[in-house]
Amino acid sequence: MTRELLNKKLGNNIRKFRLSADISQEALAKKAGLYPAYLGRLERGEKCPTIDTLYKICKALGISMSDVLTFDKSMYDLNTEALSRIEHVLDRLEEPQQIKVAEIVEHIAEI
Repeated sequence: MTRELLNKKLGNNIRKFRLSADISQEALAKKAGLYPAYLGRLERGEKCPTIDTLYKICKALGISMSDVLTFDKSMYDLNTEALSRIEHVLDRLEEPQQIKVAEIVEHIAEI
């Protein structure tokens, strides 16, 4: 596994647990003592957190580090170009718009 793919998987897990906790990036960043922009870069896989940072995030989410370091097998099959393009578009939107886009994609996938 490349470092780039590891960063993506870790970022996706952080995002997944944050969304499951129904907490915004800003709220999680504040709770973990991080800058919101940095948390966003972690979730997009652009940065790799230190163990200390990962610990802070996990503590703020109420999960173990092993939870966030366990990767879904389906992540291996993601088209990274498609995912990267979607993330690039989402980065330009506010969170409510991002949620709407996610709902649209979910509806399209059901068709």
